Amino acid sequence: MPHVFDPKKAHILESDWRKKVFPPDEVIRFIENLKGLKKNVAFDIGAGTGYLTIPLAKIFKKVYAVEISFEMAEMLKKRLADEKVLNAGIIVSGKPPEVEFDINLVLFSNVLHEMKNPAEYLAWSRRADFVVVAEWKKEEMQFGPPLEERISIKELEEMCDLRLIKVKDLPYHYLAALKPEKG
Repeated sequence: MPHVFDPKKAHILESDWRKKVFPPDEVIRFIENLKGLKKNVAFDIGAGTGYLTIPLAKIFKKVYAVEISFEMAEMLKKRLADEKVLNAGIIVSGKPPEVEFDINLVLFSNVLHEMKNPAEYLAWSRRADFVVVAEWKKEEMQFGPPLEERISIKELEEMCDLRLIKVKDLPYHYLAALKPEKG
């Protein structure tokens, strides 16, 4: 069973330490530089407290934050209200949401390694124009998820039917942009 983030540690998600270890501006810059990306609809899978939901809401017309934990979703709801973010919705679900509209971006931020079946979510994400994955590098570190639960870029490519188009190396994470092969 993969380790799942404990909502009691939610304070870490917005900490100065995390901003150094996983800078949100680097992720947003990576997304903004995807050639041909329309900025209408984005999904933030495993949104937590909105660490990337809120920056995404500044560049996309609509952002859907998908979170498995009701407790985390409640924290996100409060944060969205406090920061007056009106173009973000919250979906509480452990399964890919059923939607009938076009999606420009699906972001998986440090969440695939927590899923029982990440391939199911990655298959669902094929409906988007772009998929961005931010994950811990598969290296020994003093912090982060256990090494055996981390997903390397090679493992990511093997578990999905998406074409890797761009990679950015961060000190503790990698960012991978993928595209579905559309007919």
